[in-house]
Amino acid sequence: MYYTGKGDKGTSKLFQAKSRLLKSDLVFEVLGSLDELNSWLGLCAAEAEEYIEIKKIIEYIQNDLFICQAYFAQANTLIPDNFLSRLEEKIDRISPQLKERKNFVLSGGSRLSSLLDVARTLARKAERRVVDLNEKQKVKGLVLAYLNRLSSLLYVLARWSNDLQGKEEQAPKY
Repeated sequence: MYYTGKGDKGTSKLFQAKSRLLKSDLVFEVLGSLDELNSWLGLCAAEAEEYIEIKKIIEYIQNDLFICQAYFAQANTLIPDNFLSRLEEKIDRISPQLKERKNFVLSGGSRLSSLLDVARTLARKAERRVVDLNEKQKVKGLVLAYLNRLSSLLYVLARWSNDLQGKEEQAPKY
């Protein structure tokens, strides 16, 4: 069965919680933002079909986001100690392969790059929701740092995608 009906009155329950919360609770905003990002990354992965390394990194991120969601849903899950350093290693490995950029760039070029730029903005949105939640209840610093660094990795992947496809990027005209 794909439904329970338990949320029909606008409430839901976290894994370890004793009582139900309104679906408008900030924790569900966090979970929804992470879910939205993960779904969008699925579209990015489908578009990256011929760019195997980018596709693998996207799928890796998707699995990490499930760890984050489990954490916020109060499931019995551990945040790996190397959660942040794994992202940084990917950024450090890809960055030397990028063409030099001396200014901001307009989103665009290839379809994959554009999709990754949207994913980057969704990562920032999720990060803002987590910062809001952190004001209400303490969030592990490692998770906050991970979400901040994730947008950097998505930026790098978007630029790399354009470079691999030989697409030129435009600087904004101020």
